[in-house]
Amino acid sequence: MPIAVIAEFDPFHNGHKYLIDTIKQNTDDTVIAIMSGAWVQRGGPAITDKVTRTRMALSGGIDLVLELPVIYSMATAEQFAAGAVAILKATGITDRLAFGSECGDAAALTHAANMLLHESPEVSAKIKKLVSCGESYAAAREEAYSGIIANGLLSSPNDILAAEYIKATMAQDAGFRFIPIKRRGAAHDGKAADGIASASEIRNMLRTGISPDRYIPLCDFPVYDRTVLDTAVISRLRTITAAELRNISGISEGLENRFITAAKESTTVDELCARVKSRRYAMSRIRRIAYAALLEITKEYDHMPPSYIRVLGMTERGRELLRQMKTSSSLPVVIKPADRRGDSIFDLNSRAEDVFALTAPSPELRRGGRDLMTSPVVL
Repeated sequence: MPIAVIAEFDPFHNGHKYLIDTIKQNTDDTVIAIMSGAWVQRGGPAITDKVTRTRMALSGGIDLVLELPVIYSMATAEQFAAGAVAILKATGITDRLAFGSECGDAAALTHAANMLLHESPEVSAKIKKLVSCGESYAAAREEAYSGIIANGLLSSPNDILAAEYIKATMAQDAGFRFIPIKRRGAAHDGKAADGIASASEIRNMLRTGISPDRYIPLCDFPVYDRTVLDTAVISRLRTITAAELRNISGISEGLENRFITAAKESTTVDELCARVKSRRYAMSRIRRIAYAALLEITKEYDHMPPSYIRVLGMTERGRELLRQMKTSSSLPVVIKPADRRGDSIFDLNSRAEDVFALTAPSPELRRGGRDLMTSPVVL
């Protein structure tokens, strides 16, 4: 069976290549990836389109790339992990999940996942009290679990995701075995080290005209400009009602009023998020809400299970995995996207792709409807 990874590849860089090479170092296994589409977990559009990122992944050693729809890809770590694990489970072709980790300790991550899944009333009460005092949920959770979960694990981005993958596997009885691979080189959002730069540093290089060639295997690709959507986001938040905004995914506790006030005083998404942000609300959450309002991702999608599996690309070895999946999958496998129209998750994802297209660097790439006509990449 192939080994699975869950990723954004935004863009695919040397750290990802190291992860894939490590997986394949002592095995001839194939690797299947669940990859975010146009919208990513930090909140907002990816640096380039999913077709380009799929091609990067396949060139970097992935054999089959499947899409993580926007309702999971631009959500909390818990929802991101739950959606990806559900899709992997539905394929019926994999029983192992590999991931990068700051600690690289499967036992510690599994313990953390178990504690998070079976949260005690005492811990829940402490988190609630800390949040009521102005702490962000992430900070409150880390403090509440101090002495219960290994120090630093709930503050390390990749360890948090790893624990959520394991927790989702437990909750869904997916039965995956886990392969944690200790991160090498740059820390998350940190400076380049050991020939590896973080995805955020690479994106900053691309946006400021600095070549990141030494940090990414494939360098020639279109760079999309998220600031093109600033006016659309602000316009949406200036015209939406408080009642409508309360129904947008991620909104709670009167946060809709902060957005509506901030939108009247802001002209860019960055400015808007800076005005809304507080000690209690993390920037990533604020950004996700802003774009969710634009894309009309409502709370009804928060706990909606995947309804299909879309294939984004494959190698020749991936073709065999796809043949297996067509008989083993518990969900419809989508090769021709237009055939899936009428599915609420697919239709929302397709509309989100059309909005993302507006950030493209050329008029041809900005046309709507292209996602419905896009066939899987084949290498």
